[in-house]
Amino acid sequence: MQRRRGNGEILTSTMIKNTFFSLREGIARHRFSRGVHTVLGSALGGGFPARARLRVLVYYHANPIGWSQVYPFFRFAGAFAAQFGAHVRALPVENFLKGQTGPAADVVLVQPWLSATDAYLDTAFARYRERHPGARMIFLDPFAQCDLRYGRAVAPHVDVYLRKALFRDRGQFLRPMPSGDTNLSEYYGALYGIDQEPTDWQVPPELLDRLRLVPNFLTAAYLSDGFLGPEPSFSDRPIDLHSRLAVKGTPWYSAMRAEADRAARALDGVTLTPDGRIPQAEFLDEMRRARLCWSPFGYGELCWRDLEAFMTGAVLVKPDMAHLETLPDLYLPGETYLPVKWDFSDLEEVTRGILADPGEQRRIALNAFRAARTYLAENRFVSDTGRDLSLDA
Repeated sequence: MQRRRGNGEILTSTMIKNTFFSLREGIARHRFSRGVHTVLGSALGGGFPARARLRVLVYYHANPIGWSQVYPFFRFAGAFAAQFGAHVRALPVENFLKGQTGPAADVVLVQPWLSATDAYLDTAFARYRERHPGARMIFLDPFAQCDLRYGRAVAPHVDVYLRKALFRDRGQFLRPMPSGDTNLSEYYGALYGIDQEPTDWQVPPELLDRLRLVPNFLTAAYLSDGFLGPEPSFSDRPIDLHSRLAVKGTPWYSAMRAEADRAARALDGVTLTPDGRIPQAEFLDEMRRARLCWSPFGYGELCWRDLEAFMTGAVLVKPDMAHLETLPDLYLPGETYLPVKWDFSDLEEVTRGILADPGEQRRIALNAFRAARTYLAENRFVSDTGRDLSLDA
């Protein structure tokens, strides 16, 4: 198909499709821009084109954490269409939970938030399955915590369960916890003597075979842009250790973060960032002037600042991540980050050791940056996600 512009230039069907992909990517990029988010959100959920061989519909939770998982479907929309004939649309997850019908789809990803109840999810999935029995159903887990707290509710309904991190020992997902509701709350609650109720998520064992990985915050728009841009500079880094840590939260979280902050600020002679919150742009500029970044756990192991450190060239110092699998595998000890013990007892040793070796700092920082960039530049999100969603079946 060809069309002619007013200036006489002929537009091919490929050019027209690419224009639509670019428009949708731009809308997806600014989905949460102040004052326009409602209009932009509605523009992403229209009907599928008649040429779509596969229709992929994402029901997403409307916050930046959830959107970091959804945005790459639009950033790489042209590649999804070219490789699999797949076209993507996105609607707020409230539509799914309330039973509001969207366009019929072949693959449906559902991304709720922690406010959803087991009963609410079970009802919503059952209702959708009844209306669309042929759809491939995917649970898209955006949560920080490394658990399957909705596993029991969704196991009867989903074909695949996607997470940003998985225990290398999948049996850990089945283990009842004598104290706390996650592996982190259990460990730090015991470490700091905090009493917590036991938890058993009662995850069905058969769900473990359906677990798959998706990238973590790497695919957010600003991070993808950074990794696909110039490599970080190492010429002006007067800050030894970037360490702006929030400490308010639940008892175990507050105790852990306060100790992480204390351990960093006890490093005599090491130049640190001040306390307090600053705007994101200032935060990133500050990190570009730091040699190292201290990133203790949050409510889960994965943190935005991990990827921000990789992007800006600050060597990531973080509690040991050996128990988790991530996609891509950016947590390679001594290669892309420097692990410390979970109780932070060796933070000083690790920090002073790497500060004494500028060449090693540069090597590790560039390894991390290049690993992330390669994943994005080679469109591995498309091939990995297409495989896990069985788009290539």
